[in-house]
Amino acid sequence: MNRICGVLTILALTTAPALAHHHHASRHSSPHASRHASHQASRHAEASQGFTANASFYGGGPRRYEPNSHTANGELFNMWDMTAAHRTLPMGTRLRLTYAGRSVVVRINDRGPAVWTGRSLDVSRGAATQLGLIERGTGQVRVEVIGKS
Repeated sequence: MNRICGVLTILALTTAPALAHHHHASRHSSPHASRHASHQASRHAEASQGFTANASFYGGGPRRYEPNSHTANGELFNMWDMTAAHRTLPMGTRLRLTYAGRSVVVRINDRGPAVWTGRSLDVSRGAATQLGLIERGTGQVRVEVIGKS
């Protein structure tokens, strides 16, 4: 019995500081939270001003032939729609993409590309065709966030 009480006392003493730190970190007054909020604000400002992304296209390969292939938001994948995949932008975000003097508006409806690819945006085959990305396969596109659909 004494051994159980001792274990519980040690457990309580070792977890209390961790819980206090967790509670403190969740408030916006900590230096870490301030840095995080500042980073989020700068990302938002960057997104509203536009940014450059290394983009590729998808819509060939095995997905092209799968009749019930769905995007991350649940809609059926159509390689000719003006859509794109991004890892973090909210679903439904509309982007104006510009490449080699051509411009197209796409809607985020999927997640990707994989981090290891080195790309940050995958556009549908239809959008890539209009942009002229088909020949090269990848390219630096200018991205402007224009709203949410």
